[in-house]
Amino acid sequence: MIDNKDRSHPLGLMIVLVILTFAIPAIQWLAGRYVLFSSYRGLISSILIILCICLWHWKTRLLLLFPPSSSWRTFCYLGGLIALVLLMVDIHNAPVAKITGQARSPLEVMDVVVLAPIAEELVFRGMIWSLFARLSTKAHGDSLLILMGSSLLFGLEHLGYWAQSHWPLPVDAYLHALSMMAAGMCFGFFRQTSRSISVPAIVHILANGAILLIQ
Repeated sequence: MIDNKDRSHPLGLMIVLVILTFAIPAIQWLAGRYVLFSSYRGLISSILIILCICLWHWKTRLLLLFPPSSSWRTFCYLGGLIALVLLMVDIHNAPVAKITGQARSPLEVMDVVVLAPIAEELVFRGMIWSLFARLSTKAHGDSLLILMGSSLLFGLEHLGYWAQSHWPLPVDAYLHALSMMAAGMCFGFFRQTSRSISVPAIVHILANGAILLIQ
């Protein structure tokens, strides 16, 4: 249960929500401008986000990383094996990025298939999910508010990816954002059902791996 003190600063929490929503695209943009290996800005941003959130979790223990159910753990193990196969196939195929139109390197494929989904799930189904629970007026959180709010911000985050190479944003960027909102609802459903971040992360990894197969 979250006490009243935790919910007493909604404006501050909303500012943090905005910062978290665009944290990954912002780090990518900074890496693209100031880091020597800017072609791996996605990889750099994902690793930084994962390390920062894992360090924060190590100190606070506030995130539900692993499912309490043995059946969901089995799902994660099997999904991980399938994801490994998808990763190897995608690396071999060198898929073309939808936003930039360029072929992805093996490290970029690894980021898109594995690291970026983990980073995004830690942000959106982890930290942002928890912040929406704090903003809720109910002691145990409003499930629909949390699900829809985190999914909306997940879709908006993808506009940040497009803005790095296309401005003003094309129609495809907004269509992509809408599709990512729907994907966020799916990932959020698995977050609610499994009571963990690892299950939606596995689903996210499998989805990205499958999408790269047709690019």
